[in-house]
Amino acid sequence: MVKDLIQESRMRSDERQAKSLMMIGAGLALFGLVCPFFWISLIWGNSPHETWVYGVHSLCFIVIGSIILVKGWYDIKHPGAPVNLQKL
Repeated sequence: MVKDLIQESRMRSDERQAKSLMMIGAGLALFGLVCPFFWISLIWGNSPHETWVYGVHSLCFIVIGSIILVKGWYDIKHPGAPVNLQKL
């Protein structure tokens, strides 16, 4: 019985960690989407090269945030998946 309670609390901790990972990923992706440098450059008509640089920078934030978001989602959907594989 005690072992079940310990495992249940551990699972809740893992779920909490995965949800916080998802929030970080969503925040990064959202920041990339509303990046002020890109939108100011686009609206004010700065040089195309500068706008492309800011666009690629924003895209990197969106991609990295999306990867982190999907990783957290995967951790929630597959709670028994191994976390650390370096125990060889």
